[in-house]
Amino acid sequence: MDLAFAAPAPGLAQHVSAYYLYRDDLPLIEDRERADVGYLRLMVCRGGAIRYAKGAVPASDIMLLGPSTETAAYTTAGPLISFGCVLLPPFWGGIVPISAESVANFAVDGANLLGPHAKACFEDIMAMDDVEAMARRMDALLLPRVTPIPDDHERIIALIGEWLAQYPIPHISFLQQRAPLSERQLTRVSNRYFGAPPRMLARKFRALRTASKIIGTRGRLPHSLIDEYSDQAHMAREIKHFTGMTPRGLQITSNPIMQLTLHPDNFRHDAPWT
Repeated sequence: MDLAFAAPAPGLAQHVSAYYLYRDDLPLIEDRERADVGYLRLMVCRGGAIRYAKGAVPASDIMLLGPSTETAAYTTAGPLISFGCVLLPPFWGGIVPISAESVANFAVDGANLLGPHAKACFEDIMAMDDVEAMARRMDALLLPRVTPIPDDHERIIALIGEWLAQYPIPHISFLQQRAPLSERQLTRVSNRYFGAPPRMLARKFRALRTASKIIGTRGRLPHSLIDEYSDQAHMAREIKHFTGMTPRGLQITSNPIMQLTLHPDNFRHDAPWT
């Protein structure tokens, strides 16, 4: 397994937080993905699928994965080469003409959504070996597609981000008092760009931040991890829902990708939606 990262062009900083290149030479690759942000993935693999609660999605050259609030299982025959984009909320509407909600907890073929040059971009990237060169080619595809989202939506996205960045995440009323919208309108904007309503986002990122602290420990868990939950059983249920693993499982049996992306050195506790 090999994983490398590259930064997007400055003009995409609001839409893509990072590019990555993942290679795996195992003959069979199967595991579970945790709840996460959205991804655009260009992949060379031999068949396979991602299985969500609402159904299975066959692997394709260009896959667009919506933000998720549940785990999903995946299987593919190796070797696998995957170049991906980690998506930020304004990508939904600012790069592709669909909402995050429409693909939440699911994936679709992204080729048509990215326009007529997407296939050529895929072929060019998969002929490259260097993640920086791949990143510049993806920049060339995405930059001309950048479309401004409404200013009022940008402000609400920022408010939601500021709310989620706090530790612990305050009660939903804290956000509602600062957003110049009704609760229904706030939920609509949150679904539109984050793929879930604020209350679910708070649950998701609370659990993932706790999971990150667990992955960074060995032995007995610090009792302070329970502070944001009603009790230890509640914490364990939330972590299992959003990662697919128990707290103990995270420490000893979580897969290398989960270990890497949730490790405190890599997981952005101050901006977990990125």
